[in-house]
Amino acid sequence: MSVLKYSMDRTVEVATTYNQKYYDIIGKRMVESFVKHWPKHIQLHVYWQEAEPEIMADNIVYHELYKVQPQLKQWVDQHADKKYHGWREDRGKFVWKNDGVKFSHKVFAQTHRIRNSTADIILYSDADTEYTARPDLEYLSEICPADSLCTFFDRPKFRDETGFYMHNPQHPRAKQWADRLEEIYLSGEVWTYEKDRAADQYTMAFGRDSFPDCKQMDLMRYHDGVDLKDPVPTSPLSKFLNHLKGDKKNQ
Repeated sequence: MSVLKYSMDRTVEVATTYNQKYYDIIGKRMVESFVKHWPKHIQLHVYWQEAEPEIMADNIVYHELYKVQPQLKQWVDQHADKKYHGWREDRGKFVWKNDGVKFSHKVFAQTHRIRNSTADIILYSDADTEYTARPDLEYLSEICPADSLCTFFDRPKFRDETGFYMHNPQHPRAKQWADRLEEIYLSGEVWTYEKDRAADQYTMAFGRDSFPDCKQMDLMRYHDGVDLKDPVPTSPLSKFLNHLKGDKKNQ
């Protein structure tokens, strides 16, 4: 197994996804920072669209997202209308958080990894993540316990911060968790959330809500004093990564 073994013999791997536009803006920087700071025996699984791989390393594994998840490509093609890409008639403009097609890609990258990983822990990082130091593997193991389905920041008003997520692919319900996340999109359920109408943080949270009998690790409760809107920079994760949300990625 090409992943680093550490405390209690648990293993970890990292996953991300991007298209050409996002790769040019920040994704390339993310991959370069992984190569620079992560141990060489930990793999980064990159799920790409359009931006063919150019950074080669023994611990980077590339997956063409639409090839490994053909049902996603079919679903995306079926939802070409602008209303599925964040257009709000009631506001007369595009609203980023309602772009279900865009956000489906990060979901299907994670579900493929959950089904195919041999690691004990998956760390999903958006492509606008920059690693700044060697990761604290003991801490990552601590916040993704072996008996927990997933790890997240469930923000009181906004629900899950989906730029950071962790999964336990060896959990007995892990495959069902992956199935549920995909079902939200493939069944059209994502378009029925009239109250919040958000296709990003709410889809992950609503998916989790289907597993009330499974232990889940909410870092908003685990850590005191994290920011209620943008928690990652005020958590221990900030010691080794930056989540460059919004205009931060252009700096």
